[in-house]
Parts: sequence; C-alpha cells; structure tokens
Amino acid sequence: MMEGRLAVITTPHSSAGFALAGVSVFPEVDGVSAARRIELLISESQAGVVMIEEALFRDLPEDLKRVLLHKVVPVVIPIPGPSWGAESTAHDYIVDILRRAIGYRVRLQ
Repeated sequence: MMEGRLAVITTPHSSAGFALAGVSVFPEVDGVSAARRIELLISESQAGVVMIEEALFRDLPEDLKRVLLHKVVPVVIPIPGPSWGAESTAHDYIVDILRRAIGYRVRLQ
C-alpha cells in the first residue's frame, strides 16, 4: 500500500528517470489510460500526491479534471514533459501548487 506516497504518471519514454529516483512510476500512453490509473490510485487510496505529465493531464476527461480539482487527496500536479530548449515554467507550477494548498496566491521572489 502506498497511502500518502508519491506516484508519477508519465509517458513510457520519461518513466526511467523517475524510476531511478525511487518513486512509483506508472507509464501510460494516453489520457484514457492515465485516467484509469488515477481512478485506480484514488479507489485504492494508494497515493497522496500524483505527478502527471502535462500532455497526459490535458488529455484527461474534463469530468475527471473537475473531480481532481476538488479532491484533497490525492493532490494531482501536472508536470512538464521533457522538452529540450523550452523555457521552464516550474515557477508557475510551484506558485499554483501553493495557491491550491493554502487557498491564496503567493509571490515567490
């Protein structure tokens, strides 16, 4: 049982790096399979935090995204997939995570 633990849902080509970091990784090929994985993690209370590759998150059904926005556990965090040369938006993700966790927007400097 992984209750309260980190799970990562990513495309197969990105999964090895997360596995090397020692987290539970679930490689999925599209939004449909990623949605099934998230529903399974929720039903079995297996994860407290789920990081999901942004492309997979975008492909999730809209009704599941609405449910995830209102759930306290697991916290679902879309993360950018690998893209060499693209500007990082990590700052925006961190600010959004903090806003959801504490209920208001913070300014990081």
